[in-house]
Amino acid sequence: MTQRLQHLPRLPLILAGIATLCLSGCDNAQPTSYRIPKEERVVTMPPAVSAPAKMEVLPGMEAAAQKAGEIGYTAPEGWEDLPASGIRKANLKVTADTGSAEITILTFPGDVGGRLANINRWRGQVGLEAASPEDLPAYTEGYDISNHRGLYVRLEGAEQSILGALLPFHNNTWFFKMIGDTPTVLANEAAMKQFLDSIELEDHAH
Repeated sequence: MTQRLQHLPRLPLILAGIATLCLSGCDNAQPTSYRIPKEERVVTMPPAVSAPAKMEVLPGMEAAAQKAGEIGYTAPEGWEDLPASGIRKANLKVTADTGSAEITILTFPGDVGGRLANINRWRGQVGLEAASPEDLPAYTEGYDISNHRGLYVRLEGAEQSILGALLPFHNNTWFFKMIGDTPTVLANEAAMKQFLDSIELEDHAH
C-alpha cells in the first residue's frame, strides 16, 4: 500500500508533459492551403417572346386567294409593277436614293386572328412593340377602299416602316402593305393613298 501511494504524485507531472508536447506540436504546425475549383454554371435563358414576323401560309390559302376574286389598280408613277405570284394578288416595288420598299396585296379567308393581332404582326416586322386596343387611334384611321370601309395603318420604325390598310370584304380580309426603308416609305405616303384609292375589287355580291 505504501509503495503504491509513493508513485501517485508522479501522475500529474506525466499529464503535464503530455499537454506541453501537444501544445508545442500545435504551435509548430504549418497552415495548409486548399485550392477549391470555381463552380461552373451554365444558365439557359428562355427565348424572347415576340410577335410573329410572318403570317403562316396554310394549305388551301392560295386556292382561297384565287377564289376571292380579281383586283384592279393603277400603279403610281415610279412604282414597278411586278407579276403576282402565290398568295400575292399584286406585287410592286419602289426604289429611290433613300432606299427601297415593296408593295403587296394579299387576301385570306376570315379575320386571320383579328385586326389587333394583324397590326401587331406588322409592328413586329418593323421593330415596334405590340400595342393595345387603346393605342390604335394613334396610328390608324378609317379609310374607304373599293367603296368599302377599311382601316389605314401607319407604322414608323427606326429603320423600316409600314404603310398599309386592312379591309374586311365578303368573309375575307384584304391586306394592302408597303414595307421598306423608312425614308422611302414615308416619302411615298401620298402615292400609297393614291394607290389605295385606285383599288377595285371584284364584288360577287353585287
